[in-house]
Amino acid sequence: MQIRRRMMTGAVMCLALVILPACSGGVESETVAAEGYALDMLTLDGTETLAFEPDDRLAPAEQSTIEFWVKPGWQDAPDFDPVVLSNAGEEGASYLVAIQRERDGLAVTSGEQTDVVPFDFSDGEAHHVALIDLGGPAVVLVDGELAGELDLTLQALPSEGFYIGSAYGEEDGFVGAIGGIRIWDVAVTADDLMKYRLKDVLDTSDPHPDLEYLTMISNFVDQDIVVVDH
Repeated sequence: MQIRRRMMTGAVMCLALVILPACSGGVESETVAAEGYALDMLTLDGTETLAFEPDDRLAPAEQSTIEFWVKPGWQDAPDFDPVVLSNAGEEGASYLVAIQRERDGLAVTSGEQTDVVPFDFSDGEAHHVALIDLGGPAVVLVDGELAGELDLTLQALPSEGFYIGSAYGEEDGFVGAIGGIRIWDVAVTADDLMKYRLKDVLDTSDPHPDLEYLTMISNFVDQDIVVVDH
């Protein structure tokens, strides 16, 4: 299914939005309204996940930004780091993003590289996280502030699927809420991340300046994701 919309950014741009249904699902979703924007949030209990067929457009580019909202919901630490999202295959993950089991940091894996940025996620609030890779050391912003630098860069590895709420579709399940996932083939600025984190980036009245680099947005109201063809 393709939906075509016109966006005005000084010139006419046509985006083809390809809706990818989940291969597995049945999870709960809710809509959180904030600042006039309905933020789609997926509620997970650790046994459920959304799994999607592999798609080359979800591989990291020379520059990449992965942003999302997250609210961990566990109290007792499991014996693993619950995974927010992953794009992975037999050779490893192009990217795997997890909240540390003690809710005290964000762990990112790409290939054989893994690094952690400390942050306190135990306050019961939803936080906006952005992983930005400029082709060198990646950085992590939380709620618009620099949380730290990662000693890694994202690698484009062969994928067997894109997973939300788990690693490889069944391991290290997430408990809590995940929402507002967007993937960009550009390093989005901190100012634009903050300005649009609670806005519809497809809104023609105030289009995102990096719209031409948008790769994917989540649509958890319908439990699917929307991949963008440029």
